[in-house]
Amino acid sequence: MSKRRVFGSMRQLASGRWQARYTAPSGETITAPTTFRTKVEASRYLADVESRIAAQVWQDPARARVALRPFAENWLLHRTVRGRPLAQRTVDTYRNSLDRWVLPDLGDIALGDLTAPRVRKWHSELAGRTGPTATRQAYALLRAILNTAVDDEVIARNPCRVKGAGQPVMKERPLLDLRQVEQLRRAMPEHLQELVVVALWAHTRIGEALALRRGDFDPEQGTLRIERQQIELAGGGVRIVPPKAGSARTTHLPRPAVAAVTRQLEQLGPGLPSAPLFTGRRGRPLRAAHVQHAWSKAAKGVGLDGVHFHDLRHAGLTLSAQSGATLAEVMRRAGHVSSRAALLYQHAADQRDAAIADLLSTYAEMQLGEP
Repeated sequence: MSKRRVFGSMRQLASGRWQARYTAPSGETITAPTTFRTKVEASRYLADVESRIAAQVWQDPARARVALRPFAENWLLHRTVRGRPLAQRTVDTYRNSLDRWVLPDLGDIALGDLTAPRVRKWHSELAGRTGPTATRQAYALLRAILNTAVDDEVIARNPCRVKGAGQPVMKERPLLDLRQVEQLRRAMPEHLQELVVVALWAHTRIGEALALRRGDFDPEQGTLRIERQQIELAGGGVRIVPPKAGSARTTHLPRPAVAAVTRQLEQLGPGLPSAPLFTGRRGRPLRAAHVQHAWSKAAKGVGLDGVHFHDLRHAGLTLSAQSGATLAEVMRRAGHVSSRAALLYQHAADQRDAAIADLLSTYAEMQLGEP
């Protein structure tokens, strides 16, 4: 016998248990996913659903029955950043985290069943099986996927609530001074010495430096155009792709960097503007592993073991800030863009960027005693 109420309906089944039904905002009639031992329990369930609909936090239980695996696969396929597809390196990193750490444990669980305690238990067990970096990356990826599930109204709230779990713990990096950089430059193989100077003063990431072409340098303006990067593919080989979203830029070079690029072009001899600016010995393709190996050997040789090639970028940007550059101007030279600072970034003028390069030139000459 069916009994009507203001919201939803209940009826007692032949088994003695109670079934509850209600009309969703879409107009669809939905049956509760389980039956209830008593009429009071069924009534409480309907009251809870009614309050969720009124508060606009109700979720369609059928959608929440989708397992994490297909949802995550679809997320990875269609994910974009500022309207652009994910970089291949990012896809490879996400793919590795999903396949190794997320999907084996959670992939077959329905999104609606991924509760905060369940995620917390997974995170704790994962931390015992792998290192902190892999754990942090896997957790941050799961949280991002489930944020999309919330935005798509598949689940009401993200169950990833382990405080600080997705935040990287950044170790304080050593700050190289110019004399240390000069020591490192001299210790590098001859064909890589100018690369050190460019990485310092143009603040390039290693992939950006390796993707530079001869035509990216404008000797009249003293600028370097950074609009691509070289990435390592998971299956081997490299690919030239656009740089990180929003990080393409044209940078005015301080005089030491202008001189370094000029020397590099002279050493290379005649060539097309599309030819690589930096190559291996005898013009062979240059890869990040080659540079890193030579850098590690050079750093150890001058007593700076543990210093990373990326620390050149850190040192150059620090000098930019110390020269009086504003936050927006440092961001412009670095190719950093964030939603919070995007407006400031857009207001950084070319004229001021050239002035910063001039100040850096003067600082270099004072420190190194070179004209």
